[in-house]
Amino acid sequence: MSSALIASTTGEALSKEWLRVKEVTSYCGISKPALYDLMNRGLIRNTSLKSRGQIKGTRLISFDSLRSFLESRATGGDTSAEQPSTPHSI
Repeated sequence: MSSALIASTTGEALSKEWLRVKEVTSYCGISKPALYDLMNRGLIRNTSLKSRGQIKGTRLISFDSLRSFLESRATGGDTSAEQPSTPHSI
C-alpha cells in the first residue's frame, strides 16, 4: 500500500492514503470535472463521507487507485529495459 506525501500548512510532509478532491487536482493537475468523470466511470476508487440526511459530504479518493490509474496510462520511461553498464565508445 502506498500513500501520497502532501505538504501540510506547517511545511511538514504528511502521508495520506485518501485524498480530497482539491488535493488530487493540485497534486496531479487534473481538472475537477475530469476527476469526477473518472470516479463516475469507476476508474478511480472513492467514497463520500456524510451523515444521514446530510446533502453535502466529503469526497475522498484512494491514492493507490489514483496512482494505479495514472501508471496504467503512462507511456515512455520503460524501466524494464536494461541500461548499458558501461558507456559505448565511438
